[in-house]
Amino acid sequence: MKIFSLQLDDGGRVSGRVSLPPAAPGKGHRPLLVCFHGGSYDSEYFDATPEYSITQISDALGIPVVSIDRPGYGDTTQPAIPQGETTTYAQVQGKYINEQILPRLWQEYGTQSEATAIVLLSHSIGAMMATISAACCAGTTKYPLAGLITSGIGAETNPIVAQQFKSIVTPGQEFMTFDPAIKDVSMLQLPHKQLADPAITEFTANLNRPTPIGEFIDINNTWLSYWKKYSQVIDVPLLYGISEFDELWTSTPEIMEEYRDAFPSCPWIESSIITQAPHCIELSYQRRGWQAKCCGFALECATWYALTRRD
Repeated sequence: MKIFSLQLDDGGRVSGRVSLPPAAPGKGHRPLLVCFHGGSYDSEYFDATPEYSITQISDALGIPVVSIDRPGYGDTTQPAIPQGETTTYAQVQGKYINEQILPRLWQEYGTQSEATAIVLLSHSIGAMMATISAACCAGTTKYPLAGLITSGIGAETNPIVAQQFKSIVTPGQEFMTFDPAIKDVSMLQLPHKQLADPAITEFTANLNRPTPIGEFIDINNTWLSYWKKYSQVIDVPLLYGISEFDELWTSTPEIMEEYRDAFPSCPWIESSIITQAPHCIELSYQRRGWQAKCCGFALECATWYALTRRD
């Protein structure tokens, strides 16, 4: 994927990676897939190596992809949280992405790629931001949102791991950096499970990025107390995947159903527990199956949007 950096209307910037393959033969409705990485990664997460890149699937289907550096990563502007307000880190970020970043990406790459709508593909903390952005999008005319994909998040955290993560936060710090060895265990279940090629650990340090402490505290401390306020108003189709061996979130069928039930306004929902997968599906053996599912869903969403939401 090609690296990009764009100026936003408010003077800020958004950076990331983009792939604009030729449209597939024949006329059809084409999604622009916008990817939101999780905490401690950046846009390279979806393009880690040629073998792991989502473009292995998306290019073959003629789907344009933009993988952004979320605010606080890369060159993307990190908006300030208003002092004295109860607004959380994720609420500020999600609103900013909706108001500034997604309209700019659509302006730059929508026509250029011959896309007809945007579909958000999000992972982990990125799914927290994407959920808020999708909810804030209702009624906007700045870009056409046709679908939402979330993974690596859920309706219940693993309390033991959440407590361990809380214990490593130092008061007053703005960013924190994870030990790559710890990430291999928590994100990939290596070396004790064979869910990913051990060779991928050669890239762990290269993919590792400082995490804004605000998003880390939000996902662990407050997100589950308010997330349904956003999920219940999202009115586009949802694809949800939770890994069978997710170290950070509970992946039982009952909790998965609780997550689904929190999106009552979605026209349709597809969800599944992704067997034999760790938290970071995109870096595991299950990546191609999941990426293919995401791309297929995005195509369905683009067609649904075109046929049901014409002006």
